[in-house]
Amino acid sequence: MAAHHSLRQRLLVSMAAGFAIILVSIAIGIWSYARDAANHSYDRLLSGAAFAILERALVTPTGPSVEIPYSALEMIGLAESDRVFYRIFTADGETLTGSENLPLPENYQPNNQPEFFDTEHSGEPVRFLLQGRFLAGASYGDWIVVQIGQTRIARSAFAQEMMINAMALLLLVTVVGLGFVWFGINRALAPLIGIERQLRHREPTDFSPILITPPREVASLTRSINGFILRHKKSLDNAQVFIADVAHQTRTSLGALHGLLESASRQSNTKDTRTRLKQAEEQAERTIRLTNQLLSHAMIIHRADNTPRERKEFIDVIRTVFGDIVRDYLKYDADFSIENELEPDVPTFVLIDEVGIREALRNLIDNAIKYGREPYKIGIIVRKSAETCHLIVEDNGPGIDAENHATVLERFSSFGTGSGLGLAIVKAVADSHDARLCLTKSEQGGLRVELVFQIAGRTGV
Repeated sequence: MAAHHSLRQRLLVSMAAGFAIILVSIAIGIWSYARDAANHSYDRLLSGAAFAILERALVTPTGPSVEIPYSALEMIGLAESDRVFYRIFTADGETLTGSENLPLPENYQPNNQPEFFDTEHSGEPVRFLLQGRFLAGASYGDWIVVQIGQTRIARSAFAQEMMINAMALLLLVTVVGLGFVWFGINRALAPLIGIERQLRHREPTDFSPILITPPREVASLTRSINGFILRHKKSLDNAQVFIADVAHQTRTSLGALHGLLESASRQSNTKDTRTRLKQAEEQAERTIRLTNQLLSHAMIIHRADNTPRERKEFIDVIRTVFGDIVRDYLKYDADFSIENELEPDVPTFVLIDEVGIREALRNLIDNAIKYGREPYKIGIIVRKSAETCHLIVEDNGPGIDAENHATVLERFSSFGTGSGLGLAIVKAVADSHDARLCLTKSEQGGLRVELVFQIAGRTGV
């Protein structure tokens, strides 16, 4: 058996993964910002020192002269852990002071704008600044350039400190955020926990709907559970009613049969004995018919809740079912007919349960035989009207008065010697097909039963 997974854990892991992705993205941005901030801060020191040096540059009779002020050295010395390199040279490459082997970018041309670049020098990463100034005198005019380099130890430490502080704050925010997420998940799952608690503590006989006001996302689940509970209650009620009906009707019928047999056994006259046995035989047939109808009615109700209807051509189903039923009544003096008034070569489809239609037709024909008179005339008509398909069954029996039409559709409502289940079964079939059932008088004076079905399209009704 597969292990149960936790929805709460899945949501938390998903949110934690989302937080992790966001955290990594922010960390990359913070590291880029910290590095740029460190460069900007220390680049300003280099620019300030270079500007202070260039301010002291002047032209003497012997050429350009530069005096390095103390303020420039003081600014550069703020990064105590870093080594500093410098060089002051002219446009033609003559070094006035400083290290002569400092690297230069390719195709460098002196200008008065600061230019920064990173490179390796003396085995360490170094950031250099180049800034020039044009000196002009009586007999001199040329550029002098200040180059100052600084190792990146202080810069990296500054960027790392900013990164650590920012990440510590982010981690704190993440932990607090996940705490709120955990709280939110528990609040969001509270309706499911409420549903589970109600179902777990419910008595087996309690089929009342779940009383909870769920959020929209859980409302459909609640409606489905309540619908399932109602269907289960309906199925159980049908089963209980069926058991009660079977018990009552069978007990009554068997009691009558037992009484007739007991009476026959006490008769001294052979003629009377045969009369009682004949009555007992008829009672046995009624008992068998009653049992079959009870089972048929229960089957129809059960299939209505559990068996999906199939899209079939209506006239084909009626012909097949009618042909199967008629074979059982060939011993009677009966005239059976079927009329197809549908459009030729235009198939008409209906969502149908063939077993239910068979039971409905069988009970209609059985009633016509039972209550009619010979020669029996039983006709079936199939016709189409707009978006509906009509199944009509007519007989030449005594018919049923209009004021009794609603009553005879109820179970065990009979105006003769029957069980009162035949038309109730037909009504159950109509209800299971969402069909309309109409009882009227036939042209021959008997009963006319009409079932009106909705025509099904290519994918359904």
